[in-house]
Amino acid sequence: MSKPVLMCVDDEAMILLSLKDQLRAHFAEDFRIEVIESGDEALEIARALLDEDVDIPVVVCDQIMPGMRGNELLRHIHVLSPRTFNVLLTGQADAGAVGDAVNSANLYRYIAKPWEETDLVLTIKEAIRGYFQDKKLEEQNRALKEMNENLEQLVADRTREVVRQRDEIQRQMLSIETQRRELEVRNNFIRRVFGRYVSDDVMIRLLEDPEGLSFRGEKRDITVLLSDLRGFTALTARYDPETIVRILNRYFERMVDIITAHNGIIIEFLGDGVMAVFGAPRRLPQHADHAVACALRMQNAMADINALHAAEDLPALEMGIGITSGEVVIGNIGSEQRAKYGIVGTPANLAARIEALSTGQQILISSDTLDRCEGALRTGNAFQAVLKGVVEPVRIHEVTGIDGSFSVNFDAQREAPLPLEAGVHVTLAALDGKSISEERIAAEVLAVSRSEARVLPERPLIIHGDVRISLLEFRDRRIDADVYAKVLAQEGDNYLLRFTSIFTSESERILNELLECRITQD
Repeated sequence: MSKPVLMCVDDEAMILLSLKDQLRAHFAEDFRIEVIESGDEALEIARALLDEDVDIPVVVCDQIMPGMRGNELLRHIHVLSPRTFNVLLTGQADAGAVGDAVNSANLYRYIAKPWEETDLVLTIKEAIRGYFQDKKLEEQNRALKEMNENLEQLVADRTREVVRQRDEIQRQMLSIETQRRELEVRNNFIRRVFGRYVSDDVMIRLLEDPEGLSFRGEKRDITVLLSDLRGFTALTARYDPETIVRILNRYFERMVDIITAHNGIIIEFLGDGVMAVFGAPRRLPQHADHAVACALRMQNAMADINALHAAEDLPALEMGIGITSGEVVIGNIGSEQRAKYGIVGTPANLAARIEALSTGQQILISSDTLDRCEGALRTGNAFQAVLKGVVEPVRIHEVTGIDGSFSVNFDAQREAPLPLEAGVHVTLAALDGKSISEERIAAEVLAVSRSEARVLPERPLIIHGDVRISLLEFRDRRIDADVYAKVLAQEGDNYLLRFTSIFTSESERILNELLECRITQD
């Protein structure tokens, strides 16, 4: 029997090559990977495979392609194979195209480019599992139907007692089927709309509400929290998959417990990040206070997680958090077959922008959240930031505690950089999103700690911007490095950098060597 086929459709050869390499690494043993450069060709291949009774569990498709667009292709494939799970992988699809694919093409997930390999692989694994579960259930239902038909034919030739027994069997089967359907509705709601982690109180209220499963949206003032681990991508290259999953599961388990304890619900897991909302689906007084207190407890919990890591010789983790508040449209998004509970609006994007400004052990909130908090907040630095997609500059505040009924404090453990011997230089490059500037900036390293460095660059740096350190000159050596940092502050002509990721063991070794060359001060 032919292997099931995973189809990847994109008009960019490099995207297809990357998808093929990643999918082969995880699925080549049990699946055939087909990469196709156009929607028309993909539709022809899909028809041919289905005519040969070859399963197509998952189609990964770009939206913007010459000829047939992605959502149009997925609609055709859904007609041919309704069980197939479709994933839209694109950076240019508009809301209309995504909505069309959700409502008409069994869209399972929308993943933006560039994607996280771990996120894509986990999505495809879950879709494959769902496809074959649905197929198995369909086969079982077909077999049950055939059994019922045979039973009815047999009963027609039997005595009145056999007829009575048949009626009893059918009554029991109907009862079992009714219970199975009720359980299936509940499980599908939990799995597809709210995921695995929501508070019991929220779940009970929604399942008891006959409108709880309706596909309608509403405007709601809520608070959005987005957290992300710093430097986790670098760890994935150093540890085996089992260890990475164990680290993530330990982290998520603790964070989810804290979020649900503060009446938040998790909208999505984003690689090693979490998006949670406070104030929906059930209205929540002081939703901004709940979110801030939750973030403070999440940061405090990292100390316990890192203590466990230290005992297992695993690396310490740091987390950045961004929070904002405002009005969004929130509700069940999707179709009767597949849906998720989601939000649409500026606060969702703004939370991600604010989180990107944060460093490890830092909580940043917008003025919108600060204004909504009823408890007194303890704040650190505040600054203006011009954020992508936002017309006016946004006032950002660092939070270290909240008073009142919540009463939570967080003290970041930061080691101030100490002066270095003279003659340590680095080469910097600014980052714009995921792109690295071609312009190189020479800088002298004045002081360093395990998490920060103070540098004197030849040209000004952008405060709160990100930089890459690609070359280090130290003791007559020129060493290639791969270190990322955020520009925290300026003092005179020098700048304070906070390391966000150290990608190579060589870079880590050189940092340890620099730490030994600091001039200690009494």
